[in-house]
Amino acid sequence: MYKVKVGKQGRIVLPKELREAYDVSTGDEAVIIAKGQELTMHLHKVAKDPVKHLTETSKKISIGLSAEKLKQRADEERIKQFRSIRA
Repeated sequence: MYKVKVGKQGRIVLPKELREAYDVSTGDEAVIIAKGQELTMHLHKVAKDPVKHLTETSKKISIGLSAEKLKQRADEERIKQFRSIRA
């Protein structure tokens, strides 16, 4: 757990240790989810090489899969990414 202060204009600064551990850099985006008194932040990493990322992603998709199976795999990938963020 990390304690941070809210600065001017509601800004918070992520501790250096977290920025390094999660490879957070200037311009990265995050999603903040509010639930009751809790705020949860999820990083939305933008691929540094979008073409390479799309090529690698497309290799994972098989043409013979049904739409339902593709949705299931996408859901599994999102869960895996979510867990890696929370770890």
